[in-house]
Amino acid sequence: MSKKNYWHGYLEAGAKSSPVLRDLTLETGNESTIYLFSLKRNKILEFQINIVEPKLRELTEDEASLVSVLNSGYNKAKKDFTPRGSLRMKQVEITPQPSTTAETEFDDIDVADLDVDLDIDDMEIDDD
Repeated sequence: MSKKNYWHGYLEAGAKSSPVLRDLTLETGNESTIYLFSLKRNKILEFQINIVEPKLRELTEDEASLVSVLNSGYNKAKKDFTPRGSLRMKQVEITPQPSTTAETEFDDIDVADLDVDLDIDDMEIDDD
């Protein structure tokens, strides 16, 4: 992969501040989030764009040496990482199954054969 698809920067977030790398080809599957590799956590993390973007900045000239460290750390972290955007739900085709019970024609049922003992006087009706 071309390293020009990488953006190297710094996340300024107080105690969670860290040099970060963004692989522009790595998608989350959600247009409101991005993945960033955090050197401090040594992990690829998902962030809300509207929250993280104002806290990102380019690396300074003094921090240029971090580029190779970020690339190396990212390549190691990526081996154990499965981006959510690359997961595809396997489509399962549902085919109707034949019914296992035999259908009965109601015209063939003799009401006299039914064992039904309903007496209207025995039913309780609440007047609530």
